[in-house]
Formats: sequence, C-alpha cells, structure tokens
Amino acid sequence: MNMEIQAALDVADETDSFLQITDVIYDKESEMGYDSLTEAEKTVYCIDQLLSEMENGGFVQFIHHEAGARAEETLESLERIKAKETSILLDRLLDMFEDRQVPTDEDERVDLFDQIESEHADEIAELDDRFYDSGENLVELTLLFVQKNLKDFR
Repeated sequence: MNMEIQAALDVADETDSFLQITDVIYDKESEMGYDSLTEAEKTVYCIDQLLSEMENGGFVQFIHHEAGARAEETLESLERIKAKETSILLDRLLDMFEDRQVPTDEDERVDLFDQIESEHADEIAELDDRFYDSGENLVELTLLFVQKNLKDFR
C-alpha cells in the first residue's frame, strides 16, 4: 500500500492525488474493517468523510450519517493535519452535545441531534458558513500529513 500512496502523492493535481489515496484506504477498510486501519489511515478516512458530508449538506449531514459516529475521531484527525479553523468549528459543534457524547448508534444520534438542531439552528448554520468561508484547504493539509507520515500507511 505504501507504494500506492507514494504514487498517488506524485500526481500533480492535488484532488486526484487525494482521491487516489482515499481509494487505497477505502479498499483496505472494505476488506479488513475500520479497526485494521493505522492511525494515519484513519485520519485520512475521517477527513474524507467529513469533506464528503460537508459538501452534501454541512454539519447536519455529517452528524446524521456514518461519519457522525466518529465525530471525536474526526476532531482528532483535524488536529493531526493541523486544520485549526475546522477543528474549532467541529469542537463547537461537539460542545452542543451533553458531555460532548455523540451517540454511535445512528438512530439515537439523529434523534438527539434533531433536538439540538431545533434549539441551535442558527449556531449550526453559522458553523456551516464559517466552514465554507474559511478557505482552509483540508485536501492540501491532508496531503502534507500523508507525505510526513508515509511510513504509517501499510
């Protein structure tokens, strides 16, 4: 896998490079499960899921889908790639949950977040706006992380 990751890093277009890397990681996750991924691989996996959900509907979409079950891990992933602005935004979102506990069960998580959203809709919308306006390039930060941690991709 390491050679596949290195080859993907050599692709000139950062989006293509990122997609090739995530393809390799998703293949491993599909074959062996999420727990088989290294911390570095989980970092890329979580960042990709965050990006996908944010593109499709913001933080509500993120929490409502599988990615939301890994909200705390996603925050740690953002910190590992040094995505300061997005870390702050996700941290504020997690503060809306009692004791910062985001349920891993999807139905429970969605029901709870629907209640949170009814009380904090404006704040959540503001977090979305700040995410889209931040200009923080999560793809670029992730690629830099991968380059620095290439040995951790197996």
